[in-house]
Amino acid sequence: MSETEVAQDTEQELETKNPDSTDSLSGREAELLREVMQKKDGLQKLRSENAELKQQFEAKRLEELEKKEEYKKLYEETKTKYDEILPKYENFLSFETAETEKMLLDFPEEDREAFKGMNYQQLKVVHAKIINKPNNVPSVDSSTPASSTQGYRTLLDAAKDYQKGNIDESIYNKVKNAFRQNQA
Repeated sequence: MSETEVAQDTEQELETKNPDSTDSLSGREAELLREVMQKKDGLQKLRSENAELKQQFEAKRLEELEKKEEYKKLYEETKTKYDEILPKYENFLSFETAETEKMLLDFPEEDREAFKGMNYQQLKVVHAKIINKPNNVPSVDSSTPASSTQGYRTLLDAAKDYQKGNIDESIYNKVKNAFRQNQA
């Protein structure tokens, strides 16, 4: 038997012998009775604390459930947004894949494997630099050849340089003849 059971049995025996008179009990019996009463009081306190703790636990649990309801609401809102975005995202991925394949076809076959591992943005930059490379052909002036006019655009410019002494008479005459031939 446990200590609590022994104390309860002793208490019951003492109460049945003489429930009203604790004076007639012997010292040992009175001591046991006090011990039993203390243990009974302690047990009552523990039971009430246990009930209190259970109530607190249940209140906390309900509070947590209420908080989870907010999370449930947030989850539903997020799921709705996700469901709206997912088809757009899938369309974007298919577009990106198609564009990547299209750009890869512009490269020579031996280079396709090297560029295949690149993501869309990287491939787009490389494609623009290699395939869509601007022509680096210099612009050509279709005006009169500079060699016959010695680089002068007009006869007036040559005449000014001749007057200043920057060119001699033979060069001025060549320039003048070139301009006259171009006008004819």
